[in-house]
Amino acid sequence: MQALTQRLAMRPEDRRFGGRTGSALWLVGGPVFALFPLLLGHIDTHPLLTELIAAGAFGWGLYGTLICPWDRVDPLISPISALIGFLMIALGAYLSGGSRSPIWVCYYWAVPVSAFFYPRPFGVLLTALAIGCQLLPLLYDPAATQHGYVAISMAASVGYGVVGWSVLAGKEFYDRLRLRTETFAAEQVALRRAASAVMRGEERERIYGLVTEEAAKLIGCDLAGIFQAVGPQQVRLLSSWALNGQQTPPLGSLMPIVPGGPIARAIERRGAARGAGLDQQAGTIGYMVGFVSSIVAPVIVGDSIWGVIGLGAHRDAAFDRFDERRIEAFAEMLANIITSLEERARLESDALTDQLTGLPNHRALHQRLAAELAGAGRHGRQLAIAMIDLDNFKEINDLGGHDRGDEALRRVAMALDTVSRTGDTVGRLGGDEFMWILPDTDSHQALGAIERARELIGQNQINGRRLTTSAGVCDTSSTSDPAELVRRADIALYASKASGRDQATLYDTEVAAALEPGARGAWIERSQSLAGLRALARAVDAKDPATSEHSERVASFAGRLAQVSGWPDDRIARLREAALVHDVGKLAVPDALLTKPGQLTERERLQINEHVELSVRIVGNILSNEQVSWIHAHHERPDGRGYPRSLGAAEIPEGAALISLADAWDVMVAGRTYNRRKSLREAYAECLELEGRQFLPVAVRALRELHAAGWLGLDAGPQPAATASAEQTLARAGG
Repeated sequence: MQALTQRLAMRPEDRRFGGRTGSALWLVGGPVFALFPLLLGHIDTHPLLTELIAAGAFGWGLYGTLICPWDRVDPLISPISALIGFLMIALGAYLSGGSRSPIWVCYYWAVPVSAFFYPRPFGVLLTALAIGCQLLPLLYDPAATQHGYVAISMAASVGYGVVGWSVLAGKEFYDRLRLRTETFAAEQVALRRAASAVMRGEERERIYGLVTEEAAKLIGCDLAGIFQAVGPQQVRLLSSWALNGQQTPPLGSLMPIVPGGPIARAIERRGAARGAGLDQQAGTIGYMVGFVSSIVAPVIVGDSIWGVIGLGAHRDAAFDRFDERRIEAFAEMLANIITSLEERARLESDALTDQLTGLPNHRALHQRLAAELAGAGRHGRQLAIAMIDLDNFKEINDLGGHDRGDEALRRVAMALDTVSRTGDTVGRLGGDEFMWILPDTDSHQALGAIERARELIGQNQINGRRLTTSAGVCDTSSTSDPAELVRRADIALYASKASGRDQATLYDTEVAAALEPGARGAWIERSQSLAGLRALARAVDAKDPATSEHSERVASFAGRLAQVSGWPDDRIARLREAALVHDVGKLAVPDALLTKPGQLTERERLQINEHVELSVRIVGNILSNEQVSWIHAHHERPDGRGYPRSLGAAEIPEGAALISLADAWDVMVAGRTYNRRKSLREAYAECLELEGRQFLPVAVRALRELHAAGWLGLDAGPQPAATASAEQTLARAGG
């Protein structure tokens, strides 16, 4: 019955207009039939029955014309009324003379009305019924073969067919035009609203909601939704609309694609599908909200099924074939909108993404910084930013070409992205400069993260040279204005560059004052002097391939030891600075002596030991007194056997002890011409063995902390015993 109701379904306005028009035929036909007995020459075999039928027809016509609510009654009443009307004409003809009755002319009224108002299959059925009834007297009226009735019937039958076909064709054309007009108007409204939303940059959910609401209003339903396919067996609810605020499943809910259900059929046929009785299918949205009729159309993006748009109603046979065309039009419109949204997302991504590194670009970084600063201000949280610059980028491009320069930038980007936390933003400002936004972080915490990133970057080589970076850090304790925050981080970056590169600098009042026009000369002079010292230190390292980049490695390892010892970041930076130039005095030591493979004579040992005093004299006017003291004592030992002053354990500064252990560690794991290269486990064991003799306990304790934190890369298991030559090897540490 539901299937029949759906096939005979009419629009409410068609049902109303068609019902009243058909009733008008009953209303007129009743009195005409009642007057037949009074017509001259009319044969009436059952006059009483004729009058009763005429009265009933008039009454039904009066009720249908003036009283019956055709748009609210059962949809089957109107077609049943039309069917009975066709049969009543045949009965009236039988009662009023058969082949000689003029009542057959009523079919010329009924056929076009029925063909126009009812669905095509039913219109064809009624037209065929009219032809059959016209020929019926040939079976029961002997006079039908006389008076030319056969020819009249044949002509009438052809007329019924022609009139019915013409009306059906015209009605089909009219329906298409009306459907196209209504759908086009609704599409224009929906498209205009959706396009406005897209141009305003509104979220997808809002745009989907607009389309859902427009489709629901045009077609008429109790609930509507847009669903995205999630694999072959599920869909996810992305947008919903409900009449009178009816509760719907939460957005994001997953629904099964029930085999044989409307969603499955719509996807399979790639066209609209209607369903009924969905309230009996557990797990579907129809079951959840209790509707019993549905109509679904697939949303096809490109050549793939993106998802579906569906409508539901709480009444039987709520949707018809016209609704199928409408919802298909909306599905096509939705596909175009989805394509536009994807294109917008791609363009936005391109506009906010650096194409070389895949990181956010200049525009995206400043947008993100403004948003993060606003959030930090609302919640009273700290935020730090770091400006990071790749050192000697022009030289990399000049020596290796732009391909090598691009590769260097990609490696820096990868290292920064690896070290950054979830919630941080790392991006490329342009050229060789990067920005790192660190929410919930102060400048000292940020500096620790920057140093980890710089260390990871330093593991890369381009054109045979280690990549180095300079950085400047500032946080919101200094300023919360985004432009000023960036400017101050840039000042700190400039300080790092001016100090010789390959370091990170915190912005503070001292840095700012040093870079003021009046003090900038002194700062630059010191920075240039320090850069010169580093160049000299690298020259020392270059004397022997085994000591290549020895100073950088010692500075990095000493910084790690200081970090786990709880040193503040600015003091760690000063320790690294001192460690970079701790051996600069070895420039005065002959190369042959530095690389001598055998044991040193006493005179040779004294000659090497003199490099410490020379280093102190070289750096004395550039570094701070504390930094000089670290360099001066980094070869002292807690057992008093160190040089140049044979200090005791209590007299050795902690910074010197950390540089000493870092220096010896690099000698052991990198190897020298006078001793073999040791494994990390062997080096670790020797350092533990020499605690209290070669190394201060505070330095060895820091080494243990590094091991516990996994920095050393040692596997678990028992530590090997120290080798017999440990003290002899470490006696020349750094040499």
